[in-house]
Amino acid sequence: MRLHAIFAAAALAAAFALPASAADTAQQTAMKSCAATWKTMPAADKAKTKYQTYMGSCMKDGGKAQAASSSSSMSSSMSMSAKPATAGSMQMAAPAGGGSAKCKDGTTVTYKHRQGTCSGHGGVATWM
Repeated sequence: MRLHAIFAAAALAAAFALPASAADTAQQTAMKSCAATWKTMPAADKAKTKYQTYMGSCMKDGGKAQAASSSSSMSSSMSMSAKPATAGSMQMAAPAGGGSAKCKDGTTVTYKHRQGTCSGHGGVATWM
């Protein structure tokens, strides 16, 4: 038993002897660089993009995005190429006058328009 306690104490001491923070990985370094660059960007440049979008683009660039030129280069590289959805392509048409739906939490509701139906109940399980 005493030997077990000595090994446990030695393992615990070795764990605390390790440096408090290991060296950052390349990804962590890039992330810190991107975040620091975002913080120094002028408000006008920040208004042109979302933080998450900026970080994604900056990380792909290896953390080398620059504050002054980042918004202009990002706006050209981040244009959306997908076609907009046509009306009705994303939803089923509601019957004239509305209908009923069973929500994912078991609640049955009536609606005039399908959009937003069961939004407070976890979404639509089935349309009736």
